[in-house]
Amino acid sequence: MTNGNGSTISVEKRAEFFRDFIQTVLSLAAGSVVFSVTFLHDVLHIGDASAGQSPAIPKHPYYVLLAWVALLVAVIAALVYLYFHAISTKYERAYGWPLTIAAIVACFSLVAGLILLIVFGFFNLSV
Repeated sequence: MTNGNGSTISVEKRAEFFRDFIQTVLSLAAGSVVFSVTFLHDVLHIGDASAGQSPAIPKHPYYVLLAWVALLVAVIAALVYLYFHAISTKYERAYGWPLTIAAIVACFSLVAGLILLIVFGFFNLSV
């Protein structure tokens, strides 16, 4: 693999890049869960029975539940990736397929969770 200048990128640099990428996926997935809980409470006033009003009931709550499951899967897959990445520094060729599977699952779960959160927000924000 080469960079834009035509020089070869080392295996260590590629491994560092993928580790940083998965750490970003982990941060985004965990942050999305926190953001969605804040959205439910502060924007939609779900679970907030202040001022004598009954709390709001969300439309299509299964979207947010599926989003949380997908984001939790993304967090777990990212942690599995980072675990196998740490082990692979000692045993270089032994853990190639778990790294690949964990990375794919983490990325697709993050995208699915974010799409589900957007759909939930679309159905629950009144214009």
